[in-house]
Amino acid sequence: MASLWRGRVSLLGRVYVLVTVLVVLLGVVAVGTVAFRQRAEAVTTHLTTVVLPAERSATALTAAYSREARSVRGFQLTGDPSTLSAYVTAQEEAENLQADIERRMAGYPSVLRALTDVRDAAQAWFPNSGDLGPGAGRSQRLLMLSPAETAAMQERFDTLRAELTTLQQRTDMVAVSETAEADAARAAATWFAVGIVLIGLVIAAGAVLSLRFSLTRPLRTLLSQVNRVAEGELDHAVRLVGPPELTAVASAVETMRGRIVEETGRTARVQQDLARHEAAERRRAEQDYATVVAALDEGVIVVGTAGTIEAANPAAQRIFDAGESTIVGSSTTSWPLYDESGAELRSDNHLAMPTRQTGEPQNARVIRLGRADGRDVWLSVTSRALRPQDQPPHVVVTSFTDISESLAARQRLEYEATHDPLTGLANRTMVLRHCDERPRERSMALLYIDLDNFKRINDSLGHSAGDDVLRLIGERMMHATSSETLVSRLGGDEFVLLVQDESDPEALVELGQHLLDTLTQPIRLENRQLHVGGSIGIAVSPPGDTRTGQDLLRDADVAMYEAKTEGTERYAFFDVELRDRVQRNMVLEQDLRHAVAQDQLWVAYQPVVDLRTEGTVAVEGLLRWNHPTDGTVPPDVFIPLAEETELINPIGAHMLRMATRQLAAERRRHDIDLRLNANLSPRQLGDPHLRSVVRHALAESGLPAGALCLEVTENAIMHDPERAARVLHELRELGVYLAIDDFGTGYASLSQLRRLPLDTLKIDRSFVTDLGDSHDLRVIVTSIVAMSHAIGLDVVAEGVETPQQLELLRDFGCDHVQGFYLGKPVPVAELFAGHRDR
Repeated sequence: MASLWRGRVSLLGRVYVLVTVLVVLLGVVAVGTVAFRQRAEAVTTHLTTVVLPAERSATALTAAYSREARSVRGFQLTGDPSTLSAYVTAQEEAENLQADIERRMAGYPSVLRALTDVRDAAQAWFPNSGDLGPGAGRSQRLLMLSPAETAAMQERFDTLRAELTTLQQRTDMVAVSETAEADAARAAATWFAVGIVLIGLVIAAGAVLSLRFSLTRPLRTLLSQVNRVAEGELDHAVRLVGPPELTAVASAVETMRGRIVEETGRTARVQQDLARHEAAERRRAEQDYATVVAALDEGVIVVGTAGTIEAANPAAQRIFDAGESTIVGSSTTSWPLYDESGAELRSDNHLAMPTRQTGEPQNARVIRLGRADGRDVWLSVTSRALRPQDQPPHVVVTSFTDISESLAARQRLEYEATHDPLTGLANRTMVLRHCDERPRERSMALLYIDLDNFKRINDSLGHSAGDDVLRLIGERMMHATSSETLVSRLGGDEFVLLVQDESDPEALVELGQHLLDTLTQPIRLENRQLHVGGSIGIAVSPPGDTRTGQDLLRDADVAMYEAKTEGTERYAFFDVELRDRVQRNMVLEQDLRHAVAQDQLWVAYQPVVDLRTEGTVAVEGLLRWNHPTDGTVPPDVFIPLAEETELINPIGAHMLRMATRQLAAERRRHDIDLRLNANLSPRQLGDPHLRSVVRHALAESGLPAGALCLEVTENAIMHDPERAARVLHELRELGVYLAIDDFGTGYASLSQLRRLPLDTLKIDRSFVTDLGDSHDLRVIVTSIVAMSHAIGLDVVAEGVETPQQLELLRDFGCDHVQGFYLGKPVPVAELFAGHRDR
């Protein structure tokens, strides 16, 4: 039987037998487990649905009788009939609980007997208890019980309580018994399943061991034979052993062994043929390779393991400017080679040495060869180990190309891309590169220089002269700074200096002043002596600063414009407050662009009083801005902003239209002759459409031209006197009056004003503020009034704030005055409300 099992029954049949045994065992386990589980569940269900609820009912019955006793006792003590209501409720609950216990415990005689005893005890304790309703006569008899009767009643209740305790104990005993039975049923089911499983495991283990024993020996024998075949031992045939499946495998392996033996012989013959063919092809390839290498424009040398050159093609001989006999046999270190920085290569880093020592290839390495004829040649070198699988040192094939011309061209392009073509200084690209690549742990200062009045040189002498001046300025800056300082020209008349390792404000102030002194030195050009100034913005980058080059340029540019606002030949440092102010101005600029469309601008009017009649003869229109979130923005904030951003022309035109329209309407409404004084910005004088703007404002509003006086500051006129004179004459042709404002703050003389079509001169408030305390100011103002009258100009004094100032100006012969003492700027409605009151 055992031999039949080992030789005749297949592996699959053995597995089937084992699976059948396991299935039978699993069926027995399942049936037994289900039967025991059903018994356990039935016992548990009876316990939870019958016994435990009856136990709880017995407990509740005791509580119900206790409440009856408390109700009766309460009635005896208080005589209150309402206390008997609780007795009736408890009595009904007790009857229901007795019925529930009787129904659930029908199969338990001991419990039923105890329940009967409870009923008898309850009847003995209080017979005819139904007559104890709140209105029953029996309840009245309770009040008349003697002490002996009351004691007897209490003894009967104690008997009832004892019977209730007995009932509770018997229901508890039933619950404990049923619980134990349920636990026993579950334990029996569990142990049955465990026992059957253990038996099944023992049988399965025996079957598996038997199956393994019957397979191990033939399978080990077969594997040993297969391994010999796999390792190339093809001389011994494979024996057929074991079950039919293993016999089939052994037969297949034997067939394969035979085919391998046959194919091995055939392959050996083919390999011999291939070896002969490859040797011939290798000789032919070597000849072709030598021909190709000799024809290459790229130099090729072979460096042996000793570091000497073993072969060199003609291109290499041409590049080295040496013959083959000179190159071959020489050491690579005997040829002077340098890296891109100009340092001579070390012996361990010389030409092919790194690849010779490590076998790692090198690609496009740029080096410089110093030839014997004194000429330097730039090479792009690539090195490869000839046989990388060998141990170092390696034989290395090194190829190189002469890149001198392309490198020179690239360097020229790099220079042109990073230098200013006019001055030869670094340009913006170089500045940004230095800023972005600076060591962050070191400090750096950036000085942004803008030349003052350079446009005049270009306009008057031409751009060629301007270019000469820029070149000279660049040379001066180079001589005025150290060699470590990068001097650059960004474009136009803007220069930037990068000072490394410098953040001390005092040192930077000294450098800035030195640069300004250098710039202001006279320049001799075309037999002319020119003067150029500058404004400098300084931005400091301390260690750890994360700003980019663009950020530093921007900050220095902001500081430069801050310096320009303070006057010519000034310098200013960038700080956070300045950046916040610039950002604030940027936001205001954007809001100002929409202020006209959103009707945020309005005109305030300040009266101008005639000192002879003491009546208001004119009002000056002053622009105001009500910002939707910031409230009132001061004019000295948004007016300069408008002038810087070219917004002053549209805003000024809007203000003129609004003021002429409002004043024309009030003149008609009140039938008064009142002149409007409106200010013109210096930029408005350069607006080619100014004359048209004034004409249309007068035409649309209906205001007579003689009721409009346009005020121009003294500085605006002196900035370009010829253009100012031309524009003022064009405005005079419209019939409007013209006045020079803020007189005394600039450099205009009365003789210059005499040539302009002016009607009025306004003395600046700086002469009026301290008029009462300064004898010199009184003399100056008296002289201005007298000379103005001499050339036919009316005189208006601004900034009158005290009675003393008013009387002095009256004594000096001043024609008109304005200031807070006479009236503050107010909306048009308030201005003429006061006029109606007067």
